[in-house]
Amino acid sequence: MSMKKFTKKMLAIVAAAAMTMGLAMPAFASEEGETSQKATKAYISKTYNTEVGKTFSFSFTATQDKTSEGVITTEHSITIPAISFTDTETGSTTKLGTEINFGTFTEAGKYVYTVKEGTSTPSITDSEHEKLIMSQAEYKMDVYVVENAGKYEIDNIIVNKTKDDKGGEVSGKVDIGSEPTTNGFRFENTYVKEAGTGTDPTTPEPDDYKKFGSLNVSKKIGMANREEPDATKEFDFTATFAFPAGTDANTLGGVKADGTAITLTGAKSDTYEFKMTHNKSVKFTGLPVGTKISVTEAATPNYKGSAKVTINGVEDSTVVTTSKYNEKLTVSDKKLGQNKNAVDVTNTYNNVPTTGIIMNTLPYVLMVALCGVALVAFVASKRRKVQK
Repeated sequence: MSMKKFTKKMLAIVAAAAMTMGLAMPAFASEEGETSQKATKAYISKTYNTEVGKTFSFSFTATQDKTSEGVITTEHSITIPAISFTDTETGSTTKLGTEINFGTFTEAGKYVYTVKEGTSTPSITDSEHEKLIMSQAEYKMDVYVVENAGKYEIDNIIVNKTKDDKGGEVSGKVDIGSEPTTNGFRFENTYVKEAGTGTDPTTPEPDDYKKFGSLNVSKKIGMANREEPDATKEFDFTATFAFPAGTDANTLGGVKADGTAITLTGAKSDTYEFKMTHNKSVKFTGLPVGTKISVTEAATPNYKGSAKVTINGVEDSTVVTTSKYNEKLTVSDKKLGQNKNAVDVTNTYNNVPTTGIIMNTLPYVLMVALCGVALVAFVASKRRKVQK
């Protein structure tokens, strides 16, 4: 092979290798969490969960790292605007704060900050009936400053998440842009109150809360057509709880039934099974406002169920009933409020008279009897005709 051909071949190989590297570099950058587009502005977002509705303002802190290798050690403070919510914003609300104020830089280089949540206004002291769950998330923010025509300006900002809202170690770059739905420079807080405690959780309504707790489920047997109810008869119940955003069964110290801590079972750890007899009740405590509850009484032979439901102090005008005896009764998807919450179940017994005939089969027995009488009359009539 001539030197000229060899040189051309080598140049072709080098060009191909360069093209391959050029195509591969963006992929490597993507794996590192980098993007080709630089960010020169940064925003923080806040998610606030509450089913009660309470005005809050949340602040943030940015602590400069002056000890790591290669960072600017000259003091340079930045300002992160607070994010506020009103008492009309319930459920789960996400807001974007105004742009972070980086001030005027006087030196080029890399500035590093640890960003965390600060305080709330008003501040809340956690209690048995009320809690504000502050975010424990942390972020590392690298700010790169360059000199341009005698002025110092931000060339790029990179933010990586180092701890999640519960304080667990995490890693990964986040979006710091002005679009609320994609902004990942986010902190999540939850304000929770115990259901049934009234409007002031520090002094729960003494009458209602003491008697009914967060939720009270009661049971009685109707006396119609019966001298005395069977007070020893046990009925099977299931209560299911769907906790609001940012909370779970342990948020307010654990769910209790008549003052005793209970363990929730089921696929979602949200179910509690219990039994009740005539004139008994179960008082649940530790359930947050906004918890969705379902209460089911299992089908019981010879009994027909109905339930009156009171949610947030208002009794539902519609009584939940079963359509027949030996059918399960279900009160579903009721959201617990700050005031009285109760499910009062009444069962009607399908009376068995002294004849031993169950009342709901009596019509059929009468039909058979009438057919028998008709048959006897028909046979007697035929016999008389034959005798004539």
